[in-house]
Amino acid sequence: MKNITLILILAFSIQSCGQEKETFWEIENIRREDNKPFIGLTSAYMQQMFDYNFHFVKRNEMLYFELPEKFQVDLKNFKSLRQLQITDKDYYEMYDYKFDGDRFLIKFKDNATTSESKNTVIEFKKISKEQFEKNIAEAIADQKEIAKKISDLKSELQKKSPIVLNAVKKLPSKEVEIYDDKYDDDLKLVVPDEIELWETGSIKNEKFGSIKVGTLKDNSKIYDVRHPENNYGLKQLTVYVSSDPSTFNLEKYVSENPNIVLVKKEKDNIVGYTITYDFENDKAVVGSFFTLKYFKLRKSHIFIHSDVYRSQIKNYPDNEEMNKILNFNYLMSENIHLKK
Repeated sequence: MKNITLILILAFSIQSCGQEKETFWEIENIRREDNKPFIGLTSAYMQQMFDYNFHFVKRNEMLYFELPEKFQVDLKNFKSLRQLQITDKDYYEMYDYKFDGDRFLIKFKDNATTSESKNTVIEFKKISKEQFEKNIAEAIADQKEIAKKISDLKSELQKKSPIVLNAVKKLPSKEVEIYDDKYDDDLKLVVPDEIELWETGSIKNEKFGSIKVGTLKDNSKIYDVRHPENNYGLKQLTVYVSSDPSTFNLEKYVSENPNIVLVKKEKDNIVGYTITYDFENDKAVVGSFFTLKYFKLRKSHIFIHSDVYRSQIKNYPDNEEMNKILNFNYLMSENIHLKK
């Protein structure tokens, strides 16, 4: 009888060792590995990632995420931030992860920054089951409140748009040639005399539907719009060319982005603003003013795009300054056409 009891105890112990206890985790910080501060817009991008409010349960080699949405990550195959649903930041190159006591660290290289400090850490901390469940319940309630505030702001701005578009005038024009990333296709455009299109290595990245364009993106080439008097930096109109085989549809792009509000829509171009949430001040805000014009020429997608973010404007809100930049970009965009 004693032998049987001993065997049962050993069997139970072996089984218990193979089944790791559930543990609960929340995001605590995103920082440079050398703890140097983020520079420029990088700080806003990292805050945006932090605001995903990642929460997961660890069971053996699996991570079961509850926030920002439900998905799973198998640690045996964990190699990319895309597996955390961070799908629009291909320039973040994950290189390591580890559990260290009550900390879980995900390390990646931020290839989008020009600063020397690129190695970055997403840091999670272990919490109790009770705290985890409390956080999830609060997050669900917060999401409902945020959705209501965004909806209310949309309704308010439908009565009085923050964007005031000037009448478009036809500008003297010239013909220019640009190319796709493989230089297989020369693309002839008609543009205003007063601008030049310069191929650039500036760090600019956008995603239009499934097509990713910009720095370090496959099938992509970027052209800055240079003007002798107006230089708005990252807020300036940009021409993106992509030879991505995917299709793009302007109507579908708008419908898939519920926080886009249009003030003008034509066959091949849109103008509007985006609604986002300011977590620091706990309110819905206008995130940016944008223009987007789209052409398809043979195998090439041509996106003529500008986005003026509130974070780029001093003393925001300053709709006058944002409208000034938007109207310059809009005027230039409306005077860019495919050569017939």
